[in-house]
Amino acid sequence: MKTLALFTIFALVFGTASTSFGNNAYAQNDPSILLRIATQADNQILYQLDRIYGDSIPSDVDELYQKGHAAVQSLEDSLPDDVEQAKENFLIAMKSFKQITRMISEPNTEPKNVSSDMYDRDLKSELKRLHKYFENIKKISEKHDTGIDLSNIQQLFAQARQQIASDELGAASETIEELESLIDNIKQDIRKHASHSTSDRSKNFALKQLDKIKTTLNGAESTDSEIPEIAEANSLIQEIETLLSEDNISDAKKEFKKLIKLVKIIKKSIN
Repeated sequence: MKTLALFTIFALVFGTASTSFGNNAYAQNDPSILLRIATQADNQILYQLDRIYGDSIPSDVDELYQKGHAAVQSLEDSLPDDVEQAKENFLIAMKSFKQITRMISEPNTEPKNVSSDMYDRDLKSELKRLHKYFENIKKISEKHDTGIDLSNIQQLFAQARQQIASDELGAASETIEELESLIDNIKQDIRKHASHSTSDRSKNFALKQLDKIKTTLNGAESTDSEIPEIAEANSLIQEIETLLSEDNISDAKKEFKKLIKLVKIIKKSIN
């Protein structure tokens, strides 16, 4: 992604951040969106840094990146249980990445040497940076146990190196472009898998909470008190279980809030 596109992401995120976080709209209904946005920004900032600096990232830029990357990891650890902490980590990460984007987008006025030898060296450097980026994507894929086959990518890297060594620079350039496209597709697949994993964690957490609530309701039913809210609560439990089975996490959370209020009323009635 170009730097301009990164600026667009930050403008959209920060332009709506105060409103969204003020009313908890998207963060409460689907907190996983924070992780998706931050992870996307993290990967693209890393890719830009590799393309621009290679192994010589300036210390001030690297320090900002490490701060933002650590915040993304903390964000993932916070979900789904601690949305407030996740939002705080999200803001830290995005502010760090925004600062980096501004720093690396400053125009470079140094003239470029477009000779064949320089072109050759640039291809080698570009391939090296792309491979480093791919290794990072590979680690993420293994972390999430996606099962994505990466053997074709490895073969293309070997092919590109051979083409550069044989001075087939045009063919090497095309292979590198193909690699960039495939790696981008893999990144999209990983995000989808990670999103499903986050959804599964939310479902498992909700089901555990429902089991606890069922125990509370069973205890309330065993008393001599007639509590009309018990029937309504049991009906809500069935509805939530249906929504979870359909992967409708957002609506399930809305109904869960109603259920919590009923449980509080029931507890007061039996005390």
